[in-house]
Amino acid sequence: MSPRPAPTFAPQVDPVAHAAKLSAAGKPAEAAALLRRVLSRDSRNAAARKALAGLGKHARPALNLTPQDRKDAKALERAVSGAKWPQVISGARALLGRQPLMGDAANALGTALRMSGQLNDAMRAYDHALRADPALPDSYINLSALLLQMNQPAAALDAAQAALDVAPKMAESHLAMGLALYDLDRISEAEGQLRQAVDLGPENPLNWDALCRTLERLNRLDDLGQTVQQALKACPDHPLLQLHAAAALSRRKDNAAALALLDRIKADALPPHSRSVLEELRGRVLDALGHCDEAFAAYTRMNDLQRRLHVKPGKPNSYAAMVDARLGGLDDLPAAWPQTLDSGPQPVFLVGFPRSGTTLLDTILRGHDHLAVVEEQPLCAHLSKGIAPDGEAAALAALTPQQIDQRRAAYLADFERHLGAPLNGRLPVDKMPLNLSEAGAIARHFPGAKFILALRHPADSVLSCYMQNFRPNEAMNNFLDLEQAARLYDRVFTLFDAYRARLGLDVVEIRYEDLITDLRGAVEPVLTHLGLDWHDDMADYQSAARARPVIRTPSYKQVTQGLYTSAQGRWHRYQAHMTPALDHLKPWIERWGYDA
Repeated sequence: MSPRPAPTFAPQVDPVAHAAKLSAAGKPAEAAALLRRVLSRDSRNAAARKALAGLGKHARPALNLTPQDRKDAKALERAVSGAKWPQVISGARALLGRQPLMGDAANALGTALRMSGQLNDAMRAYDHALRADPALPDSYINLSALLLQMNQPAAALDAAQAALDVAPKMAESHLAMGLALYDLDRISEAEGQLRQAVDLGPENPLNWDALCRTLERLNRLDDLGQTVQQALKACPDHPLLQLHAAAALSRRKDNAAALALLDRIKADALPPHSRSVLEELRGRVLDALGHCDEAFAAYTRMNDLQRRLHVKPGKPNSYAAMVDARLGGLDDLPAAWPQTLDSGPQPVFLVGFPRSGTTLLDTILRGHDHLAVVEEQPLCAHLSKGIAPDGEAAALAALTPQQIDQRRAAYLADFERHLGAPLNGRLPVDKMPLNLSEAGAIARHFPGAKFILALRHPADSVLSCYMQNFRPNEAMNNFLDLEQAARLYDRVFTLFDAYRARLGLDVVEIRYEDLITDLRGAVEPVLTHLGLDWHDDMADYQSAARARPVIRTPSYKQVTQGLYTSAQGRWHRYQAHMTPALDHLKPWIERWGYDA
């Protein structure tokens, strides 16, 4: 019997290369159909996306529209222009039922669902649009905006890159990329994309708005002033750009002129979040001018706007509930955790209630070459992963030494990832103020951890939280109501004080009031506690702040200035508004010795 021949297989054909051959052979429609099939299966195939976009009019699917379809498509466009979202949803769904490849209709449906708060349904609609018509840049741009709204900036960046693949000369593609980079704190890269958006679309105030926000975040006030003037020339009297002009005046301490301009802005013409920014700026300006009652009213309007945007009525706050659950388990805390492996560096945790000077201290500590600081990253999620708040003590005690070591290694690896460099013997400093509530998990994993506790008069700290337009999340949403903020202060410090006493935490305290009057005198005892000496570079914290790529907290405006005492004791001027809050804070005012 003769041997059977070895089986042969057809070589795998690269579909993008094959599409190029089809196009070169005068068959662009066939090439486009092939590429759309590829992208329907693999939406991340950038080469296929770019090749499809290069086929011009053939890139979009050919639709056989009836006269009624065309009539309905025109009606859909009018409904989108008029922001009639229920009408858009019903009209788009009807069209897609007859014309499932109509990407514009699916994109309109996604936008209407997003604007109606139906975010998961919006995601499905945009996915439909992109599979049906992967050369339509609007769908990628809108998907990127949705992902930012859902706090997924890395995915938003991917969607924006896809928009650039198919429409590299479209201003909106660069705007989407710039906004995603901004949310990822890649601020310098965001500036480059936003300048391209402005160059391509100078008539669009949203491009200028994003660029101005970026320059302000970079503390480039001269550039900001010039850009605001250019923006107002391109888009005269636009309220978004007038708001930036007022902010620039405020940053230059020209508060009277800033207030006069704020009074001229048509707030109803601003997007909801920008209206809250306007009220925050109005409050800041009025506070600087000594008009405390009017300032407090402005901050209250700011918080009311944010609450309507980001808090579902009747829904309990999950961060406060987590703190309460851990408080309920304090009696189960042991005098000491079971012994664990104790290898590797023991981090320092810079904690305190927000607006207590932690960003200033973080910036000062960066001047010491034996310290490596990471700011405002959820690193402790590695330590509390899988630990239910209402059974924290038992769950932490049950961890095996091997589990502890694995979780500790994951924490340190993530620390170095955010640091952007290996520790190389430096002492890691994790600055996250509300890690106060994570101290139990920290002590379980790092028995040798030290805590730097930043203190400030509780009333000043809570009032300052109320006056900040924080990026919304479950923790920061507690600051939208002054009494709720004070209640959280009481809960969080009750929890931390119990951890401190029961687990013997190694804590060194530093007071904001001391830091701003005698920087070296306040910081040296902290360094001594860490086994370090004072470095003169630490005094030049303003240069360190300006050299940082980005500061992740609202304090970025303050830390580039010189030390100032104008915010010390500010709560006295607002005492009439603080009565309910002070009931919660009085024990802590006494506990920290501020009643003396």
